[in-house]
Amino acid sequence: MPIVNLDNSKAIIIFAKNFQGDVEVLYGPVSHLEYEDLEVDIKTSWNSDKTIATVNINYEKGDFLSKFFSFSKNFHQIPIKLFVNEEVKSLKLDLSSADLNIDLDSTEIEELVIKTYSGDFDVSGAPNSHMLNFFEIDSKSGDAEIDLNDTTVEEFILKSASGDFDIYNTNIYNCTFSFASGDLTIENSEIKDLNLNMASGDVSVENSLITNAKINAASGDIFIDSLTDDFYCRIDAASADVNLYVQGKESIYLEGAIKKLASSVKSNVDLIQTYEKSNFDKKRVLKINILSGDVTIKGKEIEYLAENTLKKDQTKEKSFSSDDFLTVEEKKILNLLKEEKISRTFAKELLKELGYSEEDSENFLKNRGV
Repeated sequence: MPIVNLDNSKAIIIFAKNFQGDVEVLYGPVSHLEYEDLEVDIKTSWNSDKTIATVNINYEKGDFLSKFFSFSKNFHQIPIKLFVNEEVKSLKLDLSSADLNIDLDSTEIEELVIKTYSGDFDVSGAPNSHMLNFFEIDSKSGDAEIDLNDTTVEEFILKSASGDFDIYNTNIYNCTFSFASGDLTIENSEIKDLNLNMASGDVSVENSLITNAKINAASGDIFIDSLTDDFYCRIDAASADVNLYVQGKESIYLEGAIKKLASSVKSNVDLIQTYEKSNFDKKRVLKINILSGDVTIKGKEIEYLAENTLKKDQTKEKSFSSDDFLTVEEKKILNLLKEEKISRTFAKELLKELGYSEEDSENFLKNRGV
């Protein structure tokens, strides 16, 4: 099997064009690249101090479409293995089309950049330091599963034209995710600052903690479990149902425009309507602008976990059907009736204005003991 020696390199850059690759990256005591096809053309260049290796892999017999558009069904299948040792700190992969499998265990990689036109990929394991300074994925088409085994990522950039992304066991300081189409799942993770832009797709965050979030979604449902007790969250959506769990049951400052005829806000914690311009110094702020869709908020008791780590197997509660969830208007009607500021008949009339029938309004008040 042909081998390209990459020993002593601290950074490796690979360009692979005109073929469908089956690329595997893993630890090895000596950095080198192995490939099985003698028809590929491989050229390696080094910088002046021999610390950065650039490898160009090309399949000269690729057809017209594969060479110029990188999406031919006739891509040549080429298995490639890249072994990296402890000296390698930076790895950049620019691939036409590849199914990619990266195992970070036992490595010392601090920077990981992946660009691909098509193909599924899997990134797993953790470098020895359990730290990545920079992680970027730019994928035109393909699904990805990322499980970093409690690695902390300083900056995480993810761009996808089409594809689903599943992220597990990852602690992120700053992340910017952009999707044209596809679903995003995050589990057993912690994120300090999340910036998410989606044209179409669902967002599911489970058994995780997010401190600051800015989400722009044209279409798709959003489920977040959960926001921290001092969160700031802004959601702009054309059409979306939003379900939020929040650490703690203290009041939440609610800002935003909810279209009365198309949307509603239900919560089991007090919502303080405010029209002041919010900033990150203010805690427990939810700013929403939704054209069509419902927002449900559930405050839950704070679970103090050892060393701020997440409990991996805690039971996840997903039900949002409890009678504790009432709109701001429903709460006001109940409070006014309980304080005897309005009559029961007038309370039922107000409920009818919210869309209740005569029978539903009666049942609503009876079920709440008034």
